[in-house]
Amino acid sequence: MRVMVMTMTTPDIKTFLVDGGMPGCGRSLAVRMLTDLYQHGHDNGYLRMTEGRIPECRVYVWDACNDPDTKTGYQLWHERGTATVHAGRFGTEAGARAYAVVSNLALEAAKEGPARLVIDLPDIQSSEAIRKHLTMDLLLELNTIPVWLLTRQAMSLGLLADRVDVMPEIYRRRGVVLRNSWFSTENGFVEWTSSGLCRALVKHGDWQDIFMLALNHYAKKAMDNRHVNMPFDIANEQALEDWAWMHWWRVGLQLFRGESMFRCNRVESL
Repeated sequence: MRVMVMTMTTPDIKTFLVDGGMPGCGRSLAVRMLTDLYQHGHDNGYLRMTEGRIPECRVYVWDACNDPDTKTGYQLWHERGTATVHAGRFGTEAGARAYAVVSNLALEAAKEGPARLVIDLPDIQSSEAIRKHLTMDLLLELNTIPVWLLTRQAMSLGLLADRVDVMPEIYRRRGVVLRNSWFSTENGFVEWTSSGLCRALVKHGDWQDIFMLALNHYAKKAMDNRHVNMPFDIANEQALEDWAWMHWWRVGLQLFRGESMFRCNRVESL
């Protein structure tokens, strides 16, 4: 008699909590980078060096910075069906509903195949507030990985240390520091690289330390004039259809996308 053995597979889900605590630190840029990575990083020939690393997956986004009726470029993903986007500001009823809906959808999708959730947090300095509203049990169930946008301001480093102290279940073991090149050169973040926090998280932990390139100012301005937080792939498509729109700044956008994927694809190993 043959015995049938039932095996339970672990849901394949990762949630990237894009944080930084400071206004203008580059969170929306990082959200678009990560979403672009998981939408297109598996494409044949698009990112050859990561073939087999970035899975073909369903992508979900919680825009915790805007109300549901605020028009942003994130909605273009939802309209096209390339990502499921729900908006609702952090700390509001609409935000709580959006978080519940998008997290449930991502968890259900992860039972059938890879799912990736990206959360675009506003500039929140209170670590206690994040812990309260996002709830630790759900963050752990969502397999949450913090992504910290680092500036050269002393407060940026101090807030990261506070997150680690207040939310050690999420922030202490693994995560990503994105040193935003808008604020300094690659070797200019000396306060961070010489800090005990860097040694604890990166050298003795599983944090990734990545230097994030800045998007060309003119390309960014052209995109923002059409849609706030306009997705890179859609901007590229529209530029191809209307060559006069971005002109040769489109080349800069494509170089930025390729280099960002090359630098950031290792987040999948976390």
